Amino acid sequence: MNSRPRRTAYHEAGHALAFWWNGLAIRRVTVRTRAEALIGPMVDLRGNLQAVKGLVEADYLVPLPAFEPPGIAEHLPSMIELIERDLLNCFAGPVAEAIYRHSADDRFLTTSGAGDLRRARELTALLPARQVAQAEPVALGRCHSLLRAYWPVLRVLAERLREQGVLDGETLIELLCQLTGETPQRLGNPLAGLDRRWQQRSV
Repeated sequence: MNSRPRRTAYHEAGHALAFWWNGLAIRRVTVRTRAEALIGPMVDLRGNLQAVKGLVEADYLVPLPAFEPPGIAEHLPSMIELIERDLLNCFAGPVAEAIYRHSADDRFLTTSGAGDLRRARELTALLPARQVAQAEPVALGRCHSLLRAYWPVLRVLAERLREQGVLDGETLIELLCQLTGETPQRLGNPLAGLDRRWQQRSV
């Protein structure tokens, strides 16, 4: 009961890696023990109760997608990239868990990733109508490209989270930069690079 589930650690490490790759601020990453998760909700950095097994507290590019008008990116094309990058942030957790468990993405999108999927669908609703149908499969493909490219690093991060339970954002970012030799800038890594990797794997 006092151990931290490895699958949860991989899930939260996947989210954290995506935020880092996108050059976004990360405040804290938490993986709770089984006992902690059973006792009740945790308090996030904003003072809100979160009934979760783990949590990445970071800055999304589209903070409140549910409050934006559907299809808004049709009229604000600059939002499209922000939405696509936030989809990467959303799906990287359940996809990391799926890769770790050698399972299909769907298994975790509808269970431990249900909240991630809900947010992702709020985001896809903001895209121009012509892009909505493909947004989810494209984002999942990009997640696979990203996570497989950094899998040895993600494994180290997941084990650190499993051992320590909590990492503040500064420590986590420093660890990822040290392990990779990279220092991502905000929106600096091109999404097209992930598309190329995924297309090559699919051939």
